[in-house]
Amino acid sequence: MGNLNRGGRKRIRKVNNREIAPAYCLIVTEGKKTEVNYFENIKQIINKNYSERVKIEKIDLEVKGLGKGTCALVREAVKIRSLENYSEVWVVFDKDDFMDFDTAIKLARDEGLNVAWSNESFELWILLHFQDLSSAINRKMYESKLNNHFKKLNFNNGKYEKNIENIFELIKGNTSLAIERSNKLLEMHKCNGIKECSKMNPATTVQDLVSILLPYVEY
Repeated sequence: MGNLNRGGRKRIRKVNNREIAPAYCLIVTEGKKTEVNYFENIKQIINKNYSERVKIEKIDLEVKGLGKGTCALVREAVKIRSLENYSEVWVVFDKDDFMDFDTAIKLARDEGLNVAWSNESFELWILLHFQDLSSAINRKMYESKLNNHFKKLNFNNGKYEKNIENIFELIKGNTSLAIERSNKLLEMHKCNGIKECSKMNPATTVQDLVSILLPYVEY
């Protein structure tokens, strides 16, 4: 394992001016389909691109979909972290109807975990690949809007589904746009004086995790 910086994160080394990904990264997610498929797809690409081309200690993204909510998920992530020597640990969860959303985010940060949250659901992150969204809508409407985009672009035979295994590869061409739009939403809420994540709707921080992984994905 490499040296850690003051925040406890692994220092990123460079080989031929290219950064090397963290040695061992754990992603624990609340969802069982979309989120797991999205990050598993990224994991497969990273391991394929780097396992033989660059000498590294190890690139291994372990993605676990637990189907738990908020605080229970965070506690489970802490428990899993204690079993291995991970360099990065991320929890990925949605607000949905859980009342402990803000508490879970604080608990995760207090435990030294990174948080990729979405308000209201992970589908917001997917939708931001195709359009801006600045007003709150029911999470069920995300799927309807995504269905329209997939039909127009003929993605996945013109239909959005939660179990698309190559979902990242399908939409990766617009990832930079999604990151820009997501950050713009957070800035909008900040300018409006909104501090509680549960009141930032729509908003997501999935881009923080994706931005770390993206440099190791070939386009």
